[in-house]
Amino acid sequence: MRATISIDEAHGYGADEPVPDKVRGHDAAVAAYDTAHGYEGGIASLAKRMGQNPNTLTHKVNLQNTTHHLTLRDAIELQWQSRDFRILHAMADELDHVCIRSTPAHSEGDPLDTLMRLQMGFADYVQALGEALTRRQGGVSRNQMRKAEHHAAEIVASVGHALAMLRGLMREEPKA
Repeated sequence: MRATISIDEAHGYGADEPVPDKVRGHDAAVAAYDTAHGYEGGIASLAKRMGQNPNTLTHKVNLQNTTHHLTLRDAIELQWQSRDFRILHAMADELDHVCIRSTPAHSEGDPLDTLMRLQMGFADYVQALGEALTRRQGGVSRNQMRKAEHHAAEIVASVGHALAMLRGLMREEPKA
């Protein structure tokens, strides 16, 4: 029996180049379509918020359209106005990255409260993992995965918050 592998042109066969383990898809384009069409007030309402013609936005997110294209600025504005960040997450996923909310610098935070919240976040994460692992008949569900990812992101944010708090408590360096 013979095995074959395919390596896309962007990655070639160089010894130092990473080989993708999945085919690059159109997930970001699908996410843009879903974001625009899933907006609560409809695509016309979202287009109005973005300052665009509804028909133009409809064409830009149409997966079959080859004449109108969603620009990076459009994608950012689409996400900003809809408060739906699935395009960002889809792009990150296609590039083997993850996205998490940035942590504001709360250097004035209470150290004990910050430590407690970090530990509580870790406990929530472990609980989400435990639930997914103990209730995995037929595999881990999408909801279980989303819950674990959410709590993992919360931990990362809590770590950032704790470091910002600690940085705010640093003493000044002695002057030479």
